Amino acid sequence: MPKTISFHNGSAWSRGHNIRDERYTNKQEHIDPTLTVNNVTLRDVPVRQAYDEIFSSAVAEYNEKQKRADRRIDSYYDKIKADKKKNPVYEVIVQIGDKSDTGNSAVAERQALERFAQEWEQRNPNLRLIGAYIHADEPDGTVHAHLDYIPVAECSRGMRIQNSLDRALQQQGFNSENIHKTAQIAWQDREREALCAICRELNIDVQRNQGIGKGRKYLTPQEYKRAAREREEKIQAQLKPLQNELEGYQRLSVSVKGSTLQKKKIPFTKRVSVSESELERVEEQARAYIVNRDEIDNVRENQEKNQAQENRLYSLSKELDIQSNRLDEREKRLDRKQQEVNEMYEQQRTVNEQLKEAKESLFNYKISFREHLDEIGELRMKLKQTEEQAKKDLAETQKQLREAYTSLKDVAQAIAMLVNDDTGTYKADLSSEQWRLVNAVRRYCYFALEDAKFNDLAEESKSYRGISKEIRHNMEIIRAKEQQHEQSYDRSHYDRGGMSR
Repeated sequence: MPKTISFHNGSAWSRGHNIRDERYTNKQEHIDPTLTVNNVTLRDVPVRQAYDEIFSSAVAEYNEKQKRADRRIDSYYDKIKADKKKNPVYEVIVQIGDKSDTGNSAVAERQALERFAQEWEQRNPNLRLIGAYIHADEPDGTVHAHLDYIPVAECSRGMRIQNSLDRALQQQGFNSENIHKTAQIAWQDREREALCAICRELNIDVQRNQGIGKGRKYLTPQEYKRAAREREEKIQAQLKPLQNELEGYQRLSVSVKGSTLQKKKIPFTKRVSVSESELERVEEQARAYIVNRDEIDNVRENQEKNQAQENRLYSLSKELDIQSNRLDEREKRLDRKQQEVNEMYEQQRTVNEQLKEAKESLFNYKISFREHLDEIGELRMKLKQTEEQAKKDLAETQKQLREAYTSLKDVAQAIAMLVNDDTGTYKADLSSEQWRLVNAVRRYCYFALEDAKFNDLAEESKSYRGISKEIRHNMEIIRAKEQQHEQSYDRSHYDRGGMSR
């Protein structure tokens, strides 16, 4: 029975998963580490290194042309990564057959995948391959390939080469006809057919006409599992910094040992702080002391009664030594009890003092917090003032910039009078090269205005509206100077005898 070819193209990728980094694979139960030796890495370039190799010269050329520092690009990778409409890297996952008819030990299918990856750039000169990995260590799946690539397209505006999948495919000859036949669908069909051709050369029986919308309309269970795992890995990678941050906050809690109140010094101050739970524990001990205090009073009262009884017995008879000794022993026991109670009292008093200090620290912390709130309010006010001033400066700069580009537009329209003046005053009989020069200048002005986002001026520069009053004024000045120069020349020529009578 012919085998199916699974071809998935998406923006989710993980180099750690592809190179079997232990930090990733130890958490992925679907991978058998004992089988990882069967994997093959055909190409592995870190994404930042790849971006530097591909785009560094284009970035340098672009930055050299920028007069404003804020328009220069520091890192093209970071720029693309922050763009919600673009993806830094795309990944194709491709496999032949499934676990039931192929498995991980298939030799011919592995050869087909390796050849498919090796011939990638011959078929796709605009899709720069930065990673190619053959995996055969997932027991529930079959041998498959991960191909990571960066789309590179030539552009007339901005950087000369940029990350653009649609434009890269278009420059490879794939155009969108409708929503059912987009450039990406056409390209995927071509790639699938290329793999089919390789399989047929290696005598692998595969189904034909498996393009998008032709045949299988859904993923196999193995493909679903793989896509789900990759999505989970991506989410876990995003959660990890958040979990680290949460653990950092949890470590800020105050540790309490025994009855000692644990204090935490507030940075840059002479104050200390305690946690709310520690404060509640101290308050509970304070309440316990109040209960113990009643017991202490009862013990004292009993002691006083016993002492009175002892005095009476002593005054009655000294002969009652046995009774007296018993009373002495009882008194000793009471003394020990009293000592224990006194020690408890001292401990409770220490706790009360610590509680008082904790309350004072909490009060000081609240004061400090309010002071910081006031400082934040002042900073926000200064920030607002700075933003308002920046808006004013920006408006003035935009005004000056528009005036400059308006002059550029006037120049384009004035030059156009050399080739299109209905009155004939300025129209000149230009050679082909002169005509090209005039049109090149007008074209340059048009795109300069368009790149600067002055689309209205760009459209005006395309029309033959004549000469602006500013340029006419300068023409009058030049005409006056030329007339003055001619008069001066005539007088000097006459004085030298150069003019005959």
